[in-house]
Amino acid sequence: MRTHVRGASLAAYQELTETGKLSNQANKILTAMKAGRDYSLQELSRLTGIAINAVSGRCNDMKRLGVLVEATSRKCSITGRSVHPVRIPSINGELSL
Repeated sequence: MRTHVRGASLAAYQELTETGKLSNQANKILTAMKAGRDYSLQELSRLTGIAINAVSGRCNDMKRLGVLVEATSRKCSITGRSVHPVRIPSINGELSL
C-alpha cells in the first residue's frame, strides 16, 4: 500500500508529541532542522549540542516512523566523509511503500 509520506509523517509526529512518546532529544533535533535542507548526524549533533550517539539513535527512530527520510549521499561539512544525510520529507508527493 502506498502512503503519502508527508501526511503519514505529520500524523506520526503529532501522535508522538501528543502522547509524550517523542523524546525531548527528538523534539530538539526536529526543531533545529529546516525544511528543504538535509543534515548529517554530525551537523545535527553540532547544531543541537546532543552527543552523536544519541542523535544517531533518535534519527533512526524518526526514520522508522517516517518523520525523517534519508537524502542523497554527500560529503559531511564537518568530517568530509561521505554520508547519508536525513531531512524532513518534502510536501511534493513523496511516496513510501
